Amino acid sequence: MTAPSPGTANPVPPNGPRASVILVIGGDGPAPVRPAWMLIGPALTALLGVYLLAVTIGPGGSAMRMALQLPDSAIPWSFVAYLLPALLATPLGFLLGRRWPTALTLPAAVLLILGSLLTTLAPGSGSLLFGRALTGIAAGAAWGVTAVLVAQLRAQRAWAMPLVAGAAVLALGFGAVAGALLTRGLTWRTPFLLAVPLEVVAVLATAVTGIVVLTRRPSGPVQPPAAPLV
Repeated sequence: MTAPSPGTANPVPPNGPRASVILVIGGDGPAPVRPAWMLIGPALTALLGVYLLAVTIGPGGSAMRMALQLPDSAIPWSFVAYLLPALLATPLGFLLGRRWPTALTLPAAVLLILGSLLTTLAPGSGSLLFGRALTGIAAGAAWGVTAVLVAQLRAQRAWAMPLVAGAAVLALGFGAVAGALLTRGLTWRTPFLLAVPLEVVAVLATAVTGIVVLTRRPSGPVQPPAAPLV
């Protein structure tokens, strides 16, 4: 068997050391360039996660505490039960979302629906905190996927990044206002229940974009036959 030619034992990636780091962290090669429409499902899921974070701020949280006859410490714990899992899930969404954005966003959007329904129907503090934790995990995963998709837009990143950031600020403000107004007019459960139809839309949008990506994916190049070992 012939010996390898000099300089081929440890080939250097064509894009330099940075490509090696990408290879280890995210997959087999440089980061792909994503189309902008792939952001629809993950971004909508992420924005709904921001909204659900904010609905317990102010009168919404106070009405929840009074209706369920919870102690004063229940509302901060409800906020922590949402935010802490979300912060832990965001890096995971960023790392895995680089290679499998649809495969990660789809279960996250479904989990967001489940968490919202559990929160809406919660009879006490235990089920309330569990529902908030589920929605936090789903929201954090969607935040990570959305961030990595914006980074993969390359040329379109200049307008996508401020657009997503501005929409997140609006979702945060809208969640606080909706939580206050809907709670006063109806019940504290209403803001959570109204998010469910939009979460269903997020699931459908994510599934459709995933199907489109699969149908548009080109077949790989034909590999040349390997050289015989002599």
